[in-house]
Amino acid sequence: MKKIFCLLSIAAILFACNDQSTGSDSSSADSTKKETVALPYTVEKIPDWKIGSDANVAVAMNCLRAFEMNDMNSIGQYLADSVEFYVDTIKFKGTKDQLVKLFTDFRGTLDSFSVDMKDYESVKSKNRGEEWVGLWYVENMKPKGGKTDSSLCMDDIKIVGGKVALIDSKSRPL
Repeated sequence: MKKIFCLLSIAAILFACNDQSTGSDSSSADSTKKETVALPYTVEKIPDWKIGSDANVAVAMNCLRAFEMNDMNSIGQYLADSVEFYVDTIKFKGTKDQLVKLFTDFRGTLDSFSVDMKDYESVKSKNRGEEWVGLWYVENMKPKGGKTDSSLCMDDIKIVGGKVALIDSKSRPL
């Protein structure tokens, strides 16, 4: 009985170790197929975004860095001649000089402001030619005479001709 059990065990092990593949890697073929998923909403246009330029990321980040460093003399070089800015209850549409003044006035109310960048993405529309940069970061802000407050921020920044043309900033307190 023991001999039969040993022979069956050896046969089972050999059978389990037998490579039945035909040489093709089916997992790599499966990973290139587009997964079909039933979405709860239909859209008129299929999303047409592709990865954008790192140069646009640099423009967006340099604009934010100039604000962080309170360098209002250089912030204008990153802004388009006409620009839009949306954050909380502020809806601004005007010239870059007007926006720099708004930034200068606001930055003057702060003792400190810092950014801890978490992630970014640059995208470009295949059909419309629009270019956008998304920035995700934590901002730490201390109003004059106040205490430090932190928020998680997400900025959508439209780049036109290598300049910031629109900033749509959303945040939530941490």
